[in-house]
Amino acid sequence: MTARKYCDACDFQPRYSLREVAQYSNPGFFVAGEVAAAASQQSWNDLVENRLFKPLEMSRSGTQTKDLQNANATAAHALVDGKEVVVEPTKLDTTGAASSATSTAADMSKLMLMFLNKGAHNGKQILKPETVEEIFKRSMVSKIDFSDLPPISDKTGFYYGLGVGSYDYAGHQIIEKGGALAGVRTILVLVPDKNAGIVVLANLNLTAFPEAVRAYFLNQLLGLDPEAGQKEIFADNEKLKKLLAPPPPPKNPGKFNGTLQSLVGIYENDYYGRCAILQDGDALKVECGPAKYPATLKHWNNGAFLMQFPGATQVPSITTFMIGEDGSAEGFANEALGVFTRVQEKK
Repeated sequence: MTARKYCDACDFQPRYSLREVAQYSNPGFFVAGEVAAAASQQSWNDLVENRLFKPLEMSRSGTQTKDLQNANATAAHALVDGKEVVVEPTKLDTTGAASSATSTAADMSKLMLMFLNKGAHNGKQILKPETVEEIFKRSMVSKIDFSDLPPISDKTGFYYGLGVGSYDYAGHQIIEKGGALAGVRTILVLVPDKNAGIVVLANLNLTAFPEAVRAYFLNQLLGLDPEAGQKEIFADNEKLKKLLAPPPPPKNPGKFNGTLQSLVGIYENDYYGRCAILQDGDALKVECGPAKYPATLKHWNNGAFLMQFPGATQVPSITTFMIGEDGSAEGFANEALGVFTRVQEKK
């Protein structure tokens, strides 16, 4: 899928009106990148390279996943069946601003220092001071959820600015941005009034290590007990590990009363497009989109199936079929993707 087609797929009414409810959106980051690219009359990749990476001398940073082919690039890891294994890095160059930038700790420190210096780097103004101020300005209140680890709490609050989050801790405003892709967890933290910050890059999927380092750093910087919150973070880390675990198999699973052939067909969703369910020997497989992105489809319990796409961040999702009067599936509902309707054959 091209960036243009992805933009077209985003042309749906949002669930809530503007600033009614905070909704983190990776497609939103992508669209913002495309808007900036259009305004500058160049691609998002060239814009970032020319306006940020080059003037900041971030020589080991890139805007495409091919930059990870360097022999010295870190290997992404994930926990599979309780063991750490090397996994393929996420390759989402199409959604550039949301997913394809690559960098190093040394390069990221230059970006961090530029923000702390009100947009300046080595005597050159990369961003206007008022631009940095606008980025940090709070524009939306967000609720605290399970992924917000200490020191973030109901007492600190959490707010969104332009591509960053912020909260109040020990009398200081904290600015940060975290990220997660297959086999990678990252966080950049700034304390502007202390002219201090830290960036943590971890090559393990769904680990709270960046948050543990963040908490220790902030507590030490602000004169608090560095160990405060660590036990809670490590406990939450164990909960995070369970997120990718498949649903526990039922002790006495019910049978699927239909036939696999009755589920075979092409199904369509307004947002995701078409997915084909195909018979593969005595099993089923799924192919989605023009690229035929693959997934497995295995019976789980009482006619419910588990759909599993490849990748360290993909969780098996329960899929149920709507069966018509003729015994064939008219559609299916997937916990992660929504409802798909069978495409009727032209007669």
